[in-house]
Amino acid sequence: MKELELRRANTKGWAVVGRTSIEQEETAEVIVPDAQPDIWQVWDASTCLLLQRKEVREGQAALYGLLKVTILYQPEGTGGVERMEATLPFDAAPELPGLTRQSLLYVCPKVLGTETRLLNPRKILVRVAYQLDLTAFGPAEQGVPSQVEEPGPYGICQKTGEWHSDETVHVQEKNFTYQDTLVLPGGRPDAERLLATRTACACHEAKVIGSKLVFKGEAAVRLLYQAEDGAVQTADFHLPYSQLMDAGENSQDSSADLALVFTDCTCTPVEGDRRSFQVSLALQAQAVFRKEETLPLLTDLYSTSYDLEIDRATCLTCRLSGQGEGQETVRLQLPASNLTGQLVEVQVHLGRSSQRQEGEAYILTQEIESVVLYETDEGLASARQKSQVQHRITGEGPGRCQFTAELLRDPAAAPVGEGIEVTALLSFRWRILEEAETAVIQQVLLGEPRQADPNEPSVILRAVHPGEDLWVIAKAYHTTDEAILTASGLDSEEIYPGQRLLIPRTAG
Repeated sequence: MKELELRRANTKGWAVVGRTSIEQEETAEVIVPDAQPDIWQVWDASTCLLLQRKEVREGQAALYGLLKVTILYQPEGTGGVERMEATLPFDAAPELPGLTRQSLLYVCPKVLGTETRLLNPRKILVRVAYQLDLTAFGPAEQGVPSQVEEPGPYGICQKTGEWHSDETVHVQEKNFTYQDTLVLPGGRPDAERLLATRTACACHEAKVIGSKLVFKGEAAVRLLYQAEDGAVQTADFHLPYSQLMDAGENSQDSSADLALVFTDCTCTPVEGDRRSFQVSLALQAQAVFRKEETLPLLTDLYSTSYDLEIDRATCLTCRLSGQGEGQETVRLQLPASNLTGQLVEVQVHLGRSSQRQEGEAYILTQEIESVVLYETDEGLASARQKSQVQHRITGEGPGRCQFTAELLRDPAAAPVGEGIEVTALLSFRWRILEEAETAVIQQVLLGEPRQADPNEPSVILRAVHPGEDLWVIAKAYHTTDEAILTASGLDSEEIYPGQRLLIPRTAG
């Protein structure tokens, strides 16, 4: 038997070769510097995660970074505030069997919580829990049979369709840095000491133009400092950025999912100026470009002259069946004892995310931790509480849901009764991908020429059965659409049940 050559339609892009999520903890004993007083109680401990290096090996990823912990505490015998810093290096080496040296890693790190335990007045045990979500992409070429190369000599009739799939066409990353001088707003007192720096970065716009991705956003920087009178103050700054990134040759009309990761962050007072600070931010932007690809697909065939052996297969398609955005307002009441002064700072940190299905609905869950620093008669104090925020999606079809959650604006806090009410607004962005299998002709073997039966009539008069179209009838009698239309005196391929057709037994 002879194998017929099939032409293939191909598209180049990237495919997911591995995906994992790991949780780890780092601990360290932090000793109070000699020049600082003993610890009476710890008020606050916050962590900034810096992903400094990532490597790909055969079957394994390697990640390295730093956990920069800032600790605020009340010294023994005073109502003041002191600051300590600790740097905890971390590394992770998850196994991903599909990973090669040509792969790229898309990493979303997240601090899950920072805990402290006072061991003695000169030593603190610090424990930081964090999560690393990894997706590994590798170069891939998708190809599907689209037609027989030489159908004419063998009387081949073929039927084609279209293969549609939401594909990853490019994966790219870019490191960028920017610096700025922050000046305290008018009306704010001068800074005696910088206590802590909080940073976050968001992308507000990402658009593919030609072969470039233009993305814009801002970095939010909050300074927590001690004024000359000993009071703790905050100052917020929003630093805009605009960047270009290579989007690849095949990214026209694509959309980009973007993740921003800090690789370094420093903020230092300007010498001799109690109102100015020099900030330097280093980030890595990771982009995944997706769009719907369309390819011709060979779905069926037969021969009017030869017996055929046909090997069929299925190819996987992934379609975007729904996407959207929703918001949830969060109101939490944190217990606070001896609240006599002002609220100094409110923070909301995002933790683990999960999802589940209830019938045809998707329930998206985001963990959050609210932290408030406030004044008491004895100095600063902190209140914190973990909770969950849920968002419900209805009216969408089956599939695999992907979502992200983020704070839309700075959270607010106000005293309520014997506690503090924290209000935050979360945005849930989601997309649902539906996977399906599409039948395709994989291989065609040409057999012996078909011999006509002399006892069968050369033309048959036959009624159209329900559900049949012209292709089904022509295939059943090894003839062609054109032959049936000519013999029946028709000029349209539209047929209906009960209609009588003249069907030649062999092609004319």
